[in-house]
Amino acid sequence: MAAEQAYFPISELSTYHSRWLIRARVTQKGQLRSFASRTGGAQNQVFDCYLLDESGIEIRASFFGQMAEQNKDKIQQGKCFTLSRGNVRIANRQYNRSNHRYELVFDRDALIEEAADTSKIDTIKYSFTDLHALQSKAVPCTVDLVGVVTSFKPALAFTSREGKELVKREVVIADDTATSITVAIWGDRAKQEDKLFEGHPVVCFKNVSLREWQGGRSGSLWEAGAMQLRPANLPEAQRLEKWWIQGGAKANLTSLSLTQDAYGLIDLKTLQTKALPCTVELCGVITNFKPALSFTSREGKELVKREITIADDTAVSMAVTLWGDRAQQDDKVFDNHTIVTLRGVTV
Repeated sequence: MAAEQAYFPISELSTYHSRWLIRARVTQKGQLRSFASRTGGAQNQVFDCYLLDESGIEIRASFFGQMAEQNKDKIQQGKCFTLSRGNVRIANRQYNRSNHRYELVFDRDALIEEAADTSKIDTIKYSFTDLHALQSKAVPCTVDLVGVVTSFKPALAFTSREGKELVKREVVIADDTATSITVAIWGDRAKQEDKLFEGHPVVCFKNVSLREWQGGRSGSLWEAGAMQLRPANLPEAQRLEKWWIQGGAKANLTSLSLTQDAYGLIDLKTLQTKALPCTVELCGVITNFKPALSFTSREGKELVKREITIADDTAVSMAVTLWGDRAQQDDKVFDNHTIVTLRGVTV
């Protein structure tokens, strides 16, 4: 039997090694992005991914220019690859979420080949932070979390200020430090059936963005993250499941998050009594509206907004801001005191 190819361990990669061949699984992959070069020339492109090998260590890898174009479809999350002819550099902590001191850059002449799957490499690598410890973390930061789902809200569809159609779901998790936190999940993860979150399952989140919000702390799991419900053979998950059954369900939990309530259809007078922030559905008559306004945000994004005023039969009126395509509709749509229903309004 032929000897298996020897691969360089990711754990030993450093700027002192220029020739290496690694075999790794892609645990996460980001989107292809375009950016202007510093010299003012043509647009360049890049995508990032995280690589995990048998050593159990993850490293971030960036593909630039021609390498990004050649490998954007080839590199797929969950698959194994052999990689060589890349450059090793000190990790940029502004963007790098791994614990490795270094990161990889593939910008030319790289050799990337798909490899056979192997059980020797895990599908995902967590570095969990317990929920109590989140109180002392400098934010914003990125963390891996594991906890029992204590409650969850229905999936909520709404339009962002940039005019994008989004779907999110808020999930509250707790762990055996008697601490809980709200984590927002997005897109397809949020659209999963309610029954998957029922029964207080243990859930693992990788790369949760932690931030301050309304005096508390909350998390958000974006596309580049990962989520596992009811993970098998994970000691941390087994420990929390046992804790919940043996008394955790009755524990007095300290919440790190200030909740943002979500209500169904509500009249404008009742809305005045609700705790803010909250998300509501409104129905009323358009009593006034302003022209659509186009402007550039501080981040350089082109935005369009329009302010309308609605009133209902409680004799209360309220200004609501519309964004994107909704704001760009013809003025005549808002004429003649049109009755309008607005869902997913954040107040």
